Amino acid sequence: MKHIFFKRALLIIGLMAVLGILVYEARTIYHTPVAKGTHRTRTANADRLVRHLFSLTPTPDKVYYQNKVIVLMYHEVTKSPPDPGALKLSNFKKQLDEMKANGFHWITMKEYTNFILNKAKVPDNAVLMTFDDGYESFYTGAFPVLKEYRVPATNFLITSTISNPKHIGIRKLTWDQIAQMHAEGIDFYNHTNDQHAYGYSNTARTKQKPLLMAPVYSKKLGRMETEDEFKQRVYTDLDTADKKLFKHLHNDQKVLAFPYGGYTKETLDICRSLGIDVTFTVKPGINSPGQTNGYRVNAGGIHNIPEVLVQYMKEGAPLRPLPFAQGPNTVS
Repeated sequence: MKHIFFKRALLIIGLMAVLGILVYEARTIYHTPVAKGTHRTRTANADRLVRHLFSLTPTPDKVYYQNKVIVLMYHEVTKSPPDPGALKLSNFKKQLDEMKANGFHWITMKEYTNFILNKAKVPDNAVLMTFDDGYESFYTGAFPVLKEYRVPATNFLITSTISNPKHIGIRKLTWDQIAQMHAEGIDFYNHTNDQHAYGYSNTARTKQKPLLMAPVYSKKLGRMETEDEFKQRVYTDLDTADKKLFKHLHNDQKVLAFPYGGYTKETLDICRSLGIDVTFTVKPGINSPGQTNGYRVNAGGIHNIPEVLVQYMKEGAPLRPLPFAQGPNTVS
């Protein structure tokens, strides 16, 4: 009898050791530099391994966290991602399937702000879906899926690019498209009017910072901005964006996502003076009441693995990067 018990104990210990090695190898595959030409193979192997490890039986009735909200951050969602920061539409659907199967509950921005500012109740395992930059692909790709799954969401707009045929870069939304989506439950808030960029933060023009973080070199003035000029620029830009949003959508609250997550105490003070009481960074984490400058988890990217994302959410979005996340300074 003791012999059988001993053998079973050894078997269990062996299985646990193998599982530990597999997890270690999966993480190593994602983080270890590889020789040119082998990256795709190793990434594919890692994908298969991690998918296998996290293909667990759904737990729709389990409570992972209470009185907290995970905010997910996306950029482009398309059938064929044009760059590493974009998410495949099929993976986006898989994410939603995984969240639904595992008992996560999507909430609106109004519910979120009421929770943050007034300690209002939210469902267990609450999730807020946010998208940045106002890409046209949100209308053609993500929106139909959100509508199908009945998922509320917010898109943060760079308002100077909306309905602007002269805008250089990835095609953005129009006010007509925005009005249609807004009528069907999608919210739209501030991602600046025209400050979604970096500027030179020293006279020698060798260092750069996001435009909402510091005085920058002004071509128009031929010199660095003063502190007062910086504050006035930020104030005017954020105020302009919110006025446009009110004109087109009649927003009754103000919310801002900082481009590149760049902000300072001075920037936050300007936001509060404008009545922008809720803002967002790109730092990963989970939000509790009073967290007015919120955390967001990067849920996009071409290498996204839905099962890993949902496992990370089940753990309460700990302050560590996901293996497929691009990092806080490479997303906007």
